Amino acid sequence: MNMKYLAALSTTVGTIMGGGILALPYAIEKSGFFEGIALLVLIGFASILITMYTGELSSHFKKLHQLPVIISKYAGKRLRISILIFQILTIYGAQIAYLTGIALIMVFLFHLPYTVSVLLVFLLTLPLIYKGYKLVEDAETPLLFIKIALIVAAALSVITIVKDANFYIYNITNLFEPFGIILFSFTGYTVIPEVKQELGGIKKLTSIIVVSYIICILLYIFFSFAFVGAFGPLVSTVATDGIHSFYYEILFSLTTLSLLLTPYIALSLVLADSFTYDFGIERKSSMFLSLAAPFAIAFFDLNFESILDVTGGVFISLLAMMILIAVLIERRKAKKHIGYLVPGGIYLIIFTFVVMLLGLVYTVYSII
Repeated sequence: MNMKYLAALSTTVGTIMGGGILALPYAIEKSGFFEGIALLVLIGFASILITMYTGELSSHFKKLHQLPVIISKYAGKRLRISILIFQILTIYGAQIAYLTGIALIMVFLFHLPYTVSVLLVFLLTLPLIYKGYKLVEDAETPLLFIKIALIVAAALSVITIVKDANFYIYNITNLFEPFGIILFSFTGYTVIPEVKQELGGIKKLTSIIVVSYIICILLYIFFSFAFVGAFGPLVSTVATDGIHSFYYEILFSLTTLSLLLTPYIALSLVLADSFTYDFGIERKSSMFLSLAAPFAIAFFDLNFESILDVTGGVFISLLAMMILIAVLIERRKAKKHIGYLVPGGIYLIIFTFVVMLLGLVYTVYSII
């Protein structure tokens, strides 16, 4: 495994594996452990396909572009603004959740007021974000190993109190209850244009995507097994809040921080890149647009789990369906062989679209 491949793998896994994992045990417990894990595997497979379809669309561009330009090339320029709005809402939702989570860790560790913590997190991460992807790429690989080690340590710390009875509580009417949070937890397509640039092309892109998602799926199952098994219906919306002792709270605070910090920085850069490369906005203004709104909204201390649910179930579902529609149009318009073609033809596209549509309908219905 060469360093370029490892760096691209670290970037992809680091982007996918963010704060969503912290809410997975709570979400999965609502439908029942086995039913929730089955849904997790289903959405994980669909997310692999969506990310590969993003790679297929992105393969036609030599320069770095984000989804608004990539999708609108096939779905029409009139949709560019609509796609940008959905991408902004998706990334804003993630940024708000991550910023809120990091601030709460600051509150615990340093006993600061919440609003002061939000301001400090914003100011401390601003130079890191302004430095760009080079800094993220350099730090991502060592941070990924630390992140995985902390996730495993957190799960192992509660594995001794797992009770078999907690796995057999289920509610079939809540089968799709975890959809939004699970889909949010598997969102990796946003970073594919950057990963393609990192690899220097599309070669090995499929391997990067598949291996990244397999790593995440296995870790998600293990983490959910530990915390659902340990706490059952009492599992917290942020799973690592479950045990209150100094040792565990320090461990869980470090775990939470590692899961929130790099995705927050990476997604801020993705959005800034979209404003700069897709719409020609000057870099400083792009940075302001990508950071100002999440920073302002984070002051309201919104519910972590609800942000993830709406962001995943509504905005990410809609963006995924736009990607699939763009792929259909791309294949119909293609005048030559497509260099990076996702296998499975129309059938896998329809399958993925139906999964996203069902999740979207359920999430909207549950909100209403």
